[in-house]
Amino acid sequence: MEIDQQLEQRINIKFLVKLGKNGPEIHQMLQQVYGEDALKERTVFKWVQCFREGHEDPKDDARSGRPSTSSGNENIDRVLSLVLSDHRTTVRIIAEELGLGKSSVQTILTEHLEMKKVCTKIVPKLLTPA
Repeated sequence: MEIDQQLEQRINIKFLVKLGKNGPEIHQMLQQVYGEDALKERTVFKWVQCFREGHEDPKDDARSGRPSTSSGNENIDRVLSLVLSDHRTTVRIIAEELGLGKSSVQTILTEHLEMKKVCTKIVPKLLTPA
């Protein structure tokens, strides 16, 4: 389920709580609208409770914990240099060479470097004559 759809459902839960609906009613309504993509009943009850207690923001609160360091500038530069040296390299090979997770390499390529796979080459999303 997409994050946007989860947020949309939480906004709907907040609205229905303000209308005085209870958890089971809200869950049933979400199932009618979203089908299999509806939030789980337990999750709906959690958000109903939060909104009843005065929580106004339907977005998740920031969580404590160790911040991700795999997408740091140093690793972004290392991935970029490997890709530029061989456009036919794979995410798995980059991950093995740099000692990073495949998902971290994929995130660096797609989100930070704005690259994607075209045929067998990794290229920038906006192509240039080069």
